[in-house]
Amino acid sequence: MNPERIFRFVLIGVFCLFSILRIRYYRLAKRAGYRTVIEESLKYSIVLSVLICYEVLTFFVYLFIPEWVSWASFSLPLWLRSVGSSLAVLALLLFLWVHRSLGRNFSNTLRIKDRHTVVTSGPYRIMRHPMYTTFYLLHISVFFLTRNWFIGLTWTAGLTLIIVLRVKREEAMMIDHFGEEYASYMEQTGRFLPLLRTRKMFKNDRGVA
Repeated sequence: MNPERIFRFVLIGVFCLFSILRIRYYRLAKRAGYRTVIEESLKYSIVLSVLICYEVLTFFVYLFIPEWVSWASFSLPLWLRSVGSSLAVLALLLFLWVHRSLGRNFSNTLRIKDRHTVVTSGPYRIMRHPMYTTFYLLHISVFFLTRNWFIGLTWTAGLTLIIVLRVKREEAMMIDHFGEEYASYMEQTGRFLPLLRTRKMFKNDRGVA
């Protein structure tokens, strides 16, 4: 089979599975019936919706009208595009892990509900925002799989804008609601990647230099 076709199938499969998982856990959280006590303003939700619509649109353009974005194509060796496939699978597995750890705490907007808890299990044991890490992995894999710099750069720039707008507000909301519990959790974890000094800190707690 043509390698280009294989990589397209990988993209389609990964995005379909991402969507299925998202919908499943969204319904699980909705059925929990938790009452919202803190929620982000509408304008940030609109920015996120615009980004999602843009990504869906360009994704379908790439799949079904590729000549519209072919001007931004560039050459990549087959092994590097295969790395993109591996990153896509890794992102999918991390996405599942994140959602299983969040359970009914999941929300697709910045929202805290009355029975929410500070999740410190799974990937949240070592980083505060593994969901954003997952999406960065996915976007990097898309860059390799599509070998299209316009799609890769605009998707990643849009994701970065969303994170810049949201992450500090999200942490402020968590501190406002959970207080010292979340502030202490922040000191022990990295934001998007494991905190390198975490192991040393734990050793010091046990009296090991």
